[in-house]
Amino acid sequence: MDDLFDDILNLEDRYYEEGYQEGVQDGSRAGRIEGRVFGLEKAFEKFVAVGALHGQACVWAVQSSRVVSDSTAPASSQLEALPSNPRLERHITALYALSEPESLSTQNTEEAVSDFDDRYKRAISKAKVIENIIGVRRSANVDAPEPTATRRESQPVRLAHVDPAAKNMEDFGSGRS
Repeated sequence: MDDLFDDILNLEDRYYEEGYQEGVQDGSRAGRIEGRVFGLEKAFEKFVAVGALHGQACVWAVQSSRVVSDSTAPASSQLEALPSNPRLERHITALYALSEPESLSTQNTEEAVSDFDDRYKRAISKAKVIENIIGVRRSANVDAPEPTATRRESQPVRLAHVDPAAKNMEDFGSGRS
């Protein structure tokens, strides 16, 4: 008889343990998904910042060359030539090499991430040195790229109509908009 009552008395503990194990499995699966999404977002932000540095390096490279403007091009597309300076040209070449997209690894290994971060920091330093040499200050902070706005501030925000009779989240916005 003792065994029959033990099962009934331990029922709560058994269900608690089952619920705990299911929660651990679900949490592990959800954590991997959230971690992957977070990693992709951060990687995208890093590559956008390096891309901005690479674009600036390309512009500076064109400006430092003697062929910076074409007389047939419109005035708005002509660039002001940078002063002839071998030191400046070396820094621009180094920035271009550090930020070149084809040479950056997209592998998710400790070594590749460390190399990418190191190159990114060195590229930021090179950009700052170049800015100091030519006497220009960047309007955007390269260290912390701002997320791109998805709409203009002057555009009104359209909200979907909320049906007062809606019982769950899927019912919201199903009416007129």
